[in-house]
Amino acid sequence: MRRSFPASLLVLVLARTATGADPATAVYNHACAWCHGKDGRGDGPAAFSINKYLSPRPRDFTRGQFKLRSTPSGQLPTDDDLLRTLERGIPGYMPSFAGLTAGERRLAVTAVKRFFPGFATAPPAPFFAVRIPPPVDDAAVNRGREAYAAAGCAACHGERGRGDGPSAPALRDADGLPIRAADLRYPARFKGGAEPPDLYRTLMSGFDGTPMPSYASAFDDPRTPWDLVAYIRSLRRR
Repeated sequence: MRRSFPASLLVLVLARTATGADPATAVYNHACAWCHGKDGRGDGPAAFSINKYLSPRPRDFTRGQFKLRSTPSGQLPTDDDLLRTLERGIPGYMPSFAGLTAGERRLAVTAVKRFFPGFATAPPAPFFAVRIPPPVDDAAVNRGREAYAAAGCAACHGERGRGDGPSAPALRDADGLPIRAADLRYPARFKGGAEPPDLYRTLMSGFDGTPMPSYASAFDDPRTPWDLVAYIRSLRRR
């Protein structure tokens, strides 16, 4: 007489067979493939319900273009960059996966990097060190206001940081999809984070594939990016 297996055991066996011996792929399929697709092309089952006609869309990892980085524009992110995005999520678009174990998060990063051959060469490295932000005072905010005007930030973000600059209606990403300029009054919505080191990193690295450029070579005085950070933070609504 044949012995029958409990249904729960059969499901476990099938799950192990489906995922094989590759734990990185298993974590990716569980946590990421629903939006980013099983082949990393940003075409998962949920992809077309996420901003079908508006940027941002789920990232196509096979293109090797990443917005949230600490590396120069045009270069790949570091493992820490990918982990930071995974752990924090992207407000309004991608949930935080901090609920995964530390090991699972590392496996997810491994899986993401497999989709683009460029990660197999020399590992990317940050091109600047995010130091402890200098003290903020009224003078720093005033200098930052001047830097905001001189750098042309108002063209997209508006004179008062509301995301309503004269160029804002025509902004497009690299795929031609309309993209909104950030409303600087609401830091909780910032894709790359809202703390001073996060804003500094965004200014220095830019968002590849969007109209937001890197300002790494835009300022002669190394204090100026921090002054601009101070001014941006002064715009937040309380």
